[in-house]
Amino acid sequence: MEKEMINAKRQMVSGKDGEDYERERLSDLPECILLHIMKFMNTRHAVQTCVLSKRWKDLWKRLTSFSMSYYNGRIHSYNNFLSRFLFCRDDSISLLNLDFIVFRSTARSKLLKNILEHAASHNIQQLTITTDFTLTKIPNSFVPLIFGCHSLKSLELFMSSGSTLNLPKSLLLPSLKSLHLTNVSFAASDNGCTEPFSNCKSLNTLVLQHSIHHDAQVFCISNSNLSTLKLVNIVNPTFQPKIVLSTPNLVSVTIDVSLFLSCYELASTCDLPFLEEVNIDTGALIDSSVIISWLQVLSYVKILTLSSHIKDLSSLAATKIQPPCFVRLESLKMKKVLPWNMISDDEVKTITEYLLQNSPLTCRVGVIKC
Repeated sequence: MEKEMINAKRQMVSGKDGEDYERERLSDLPECILLHIMKFMNTRHAVQTCVLSKRWKDLWKRLTSFSMSYYNGRIHSYNNFLSRFLFCRDDSISLLNLDFIVFRSTARSKLLKNILEHAASHNIQQLTITTDFTLTKIPNSFVPLIFGCHSLKSLELFMSSGSTLNLPKSLLLPSLKSLHLTNVSFAASDNGCTEPFSNCKSLNTLVLQHSIHHDAQVFCISNSNLSTLKLVNIVNPTFQPKIVLSTPNLVSVTIDVSLFLSCYELASTCDLPFLEEVNIDTGALIDSSVIISWLQVLSYVKILTLSSHIKDLSSLAATKIQPPCFVRLESLKMKKVLPWNMISDDEVKTITEYLLQNSPLTCRVGVIKC
């Protein structure tokens, strides 16, 4: 009975004593577990744990990541915190993940150069850089510093609309597996063609968003390892570019078009025999014949999802434009989006009959409401 009363008293610990008890329980965890927990925190909050106890004082210095992709305070304080974090951390520990914002003052000072040099010398593997909308000019040293990080496995560059990043003709990142580029421009060769990804031998995921190819008439996505490709509003204000796929192991393709200028020709050097899924979402008015030309290239797909914005395809049923032969198609899905652009059941029937007239009869047809 006495033992039960003692246990009951322990369970009734509350208030400040209870908080201290829980904090001590947390502090008793192995260092590797504490660091793993801190990895998911905003880095400023992770550093603030140094005041909890002696055990926590220097723990943050062994963090392998820095993540502050959102900040609404004083820019000077952000830059100062980032600089102090890199200066005070344990220099023997790798910095595997770095996610930060580049403000105009960051780019003008030596801080940006110091950040990227520190990352490159500390085995950086995941790098995410977002530029503030006030940044209109990116330093010339920016690109070679980034693409000199040969340990990179994941790279995400989110350039603001006012700071388009000019990239070299070829990207040499042998370990890179995932690449996400927003508002970038690729330099073209003398023949008007650019082929930037062929030397990224490990690349399997590529996302290109709001990219502008100033002088590239033909944009070649050439990579034998690439399995996932997402194209979002590929823009050129002066001419319609041609995108050529040389990606024999491509599994998934997403084409997202919501801008009127995001129209381009699509071609492929092979049949894409391993293509599993294709998702085409056209929020802008794209000519039906353009969509059919895309589908001709992607005709080996197994699962095809189309948005209701392509309901103009139903008008092609009365023309002589032939749809592709989907030799492997197992499922065709139509997404019903936006109440004022709903597609009727009759239109769905007309479109599916048109698209599947040259394809196997075993394909499943469905409608997704979202």
